[in-house]
Amino acid sequence: MTAKRNLKTKTKRMLIRLAGALLLLALSLFLFACTRTSSNPPGPAEKVTIAYSATTDSVLAQVAQMRGFYRDEGLDAVLQKHPYGKLALKEVLEGKADFATVAETPVMFAVMNGEKLSIIATIQTSGKNNAIIARRDRGILTFRDLKGKKIAATLGTTSEFYMDAILIMNGISRKDVKVINLKAEEMPAALSNGDIDAVSAFIPYTNYALNKLGGNGIMFSEDNIYTWTFNVVSTQDFIRKNPGKVGKLLRALIKAEVFVKENPDEAQKIVADFSGMDISIVRNIWADTDFTVTLDQSLLLALEDESRWAIDSKLTTAKKVPNYLDYIYFDGLKSAKPGAANILR
Repeated sequence: MTAKRNLKTKTKRMLIRLAGALLLLALSLFLFACTRTSSNPPGPAEKVTIAYSATTDSVLAQVAQMRGFYRDEGLDAVLQKHPYGKLALKEVLEGKADFATVAETPVMFAVMNGEKLSIIATIQTSGKNNAIIARRDRGILTFRDLKGKKIAATLGTTSEFYMDAILIMNGISRKDVKVINLKAEEMPAALSNGDIDAVSAFIPYTNYALNKLGGNGIMFSEDNIYTWTFNVVSTQDFIRKNPGKVGKLLRALIKAEVFVKENPDEAQKIVADFSGMDISIVRNIWADTDFTVTLDQSLLLALEDESRWAIDSKLTTAKKVPNYLDYIYFDGLKSAKPGAANILR
């Protein structure tokens, strides 16, 4: 009797333990399911159109797309690829895209021309994104040799601003050179063919131009005269009507920022595959580029400095520098990444 009673007791205890284990397993699976569900916003994905610079300029935006971070945040992102940011911004201004990735110079010109835009965040900065590439066989061995030469620039972009800045730093007036307006993607061939003597270009077109010239090429650059920023922008009307979409976009870009910092090799491959560029060019820019989602005081200063340059150079009919605080959208980044908006107001 005692043996049977002990057996029943042991069996009962085992059944209780098994029931407890099954209950714990069920609870764990429930909690896991809840966690997975909560990480994906309810309802259908919201469609947005993003105009990209499909080069090394839009690293975070490209990674966010290829890693599915937009989708994770509830966005169905439709891409428009462009060779540089000014063309991407044009799509937003014409109502053909919701967001654009673009450097600050085209934004400055658009604002000076009366466009109601807002910068949502800076996603990339570098002090080595621009340079002058010239032909040695045209007698250009020092910067002073550029005097009297034909220099191509993409007007209304950082290409033009950098050209003027580096000329002034080296004691050359814009009147001392002949400026030719060319699209960025046209510059390497034009320089190689001898149609022009030099180009003021940005990455990757500086790389392409040097590669085409081989030993006949020479590069001039100044690291301390200009810090280039690449930004996400939209119209003020779109932002006002769609703050939720802006927040989702920012959260996706912040995920991309973390991924890029933790997985640089994989991120470089993503950018090379997305843009169709040689991975050696992508790797070349990595160490000198900061991939951080931010709104920094340096952005405001750059916009103001470039506005004064545009006014003084009579590149705009505007007569005064705008208050760029009215053209930066702070609420989105303050919510998505507290502490990342460091512009004094």
